[in-house]
Amino acid sequence: MHFKAPKCVPLLALVAALHANSADVPVLVCVDAANPPFMSLVDGKAAGLYPRLIATALQVAGVSAKLDARPWKRCIADLDEARLGVGGIYKNEERLRKYDFSEPIFVEKMAVYFHTSRPLDFAGTESLAGKRVGVVRGWSYGDTFDKAVRDGKLTVEEVASDAQNFQKLAAKRLDAVLAIEEAGAALLKTKPSADVQKSPRYLFENPTYLAFNKSADQKTTLEKFNKAISHLKKTGQLNTLATEALSQ
Repeated sequence: MHFKAPKCVPLLALVAALHANSADVPVLVCVDAANPPFMSLVDGKAAGLYPRLIATALQVAGVSAKLDARPWKRCIADLDEARLGVGGIYKNEERLRKYDFSEPIFVEKMAVYFHTSRPLDFAGTESLAGKRVGVVRGWSYGDTFDKAVRDGKLTVEEVASDAQNFQKLAAKRLDAVLAIEEAGAALLKTKPSADVQKSPRYLFENPTYLAFNKSADQKTTLEKFNKAISHLKKTGQLNTLATEALSQ
């Protein structure tokens, strides 16, 4: 049996074809499925502040993208495997070694909530020593807090969402809960509780980013994204989008 040899394809044409095909593949970005109003899964789609800001900026940048909402721990695991990018993520020393980050998208204020029957005079991480602190699984709460947990100086209880933490706090099963101010306010508005209060002092004020694993080689995407974010900030559109998303 004789086989017909395939025609040779010029190298430059082959490279151009590969680039054309890769350009059609949308960039996959993961966000937390359980952190409203910032990011969540609603009717099978990613919704909230970060999906809206990121999708708009990538559209302005001319980058085809698909946003997916998943449990945060899964987002981070997939980011570590360079399968996708993650939006609404914080920087810390460990992450800076592994990921490439965009310019800041938004600045979050991490608030400390407590039950009025157990007043908490919060003055910093050390104030939480000896307390049962509710956190969201997979989240980083800053280098100082994360190190205190690793060193056994703080006791945390992990759950999948802020809503679960606030339920536990209202039932006095926790001494304190850490949550982004807007997320906490939204939960207390939905299920008001005079027994839960916010400390006037924040654990931190942290900018959030879009990040990719360094091995994913998405620096060009981030450069385009950064230009789009800068444009949206200068025109005031970013602030408008944020206000609209957080008011819904």
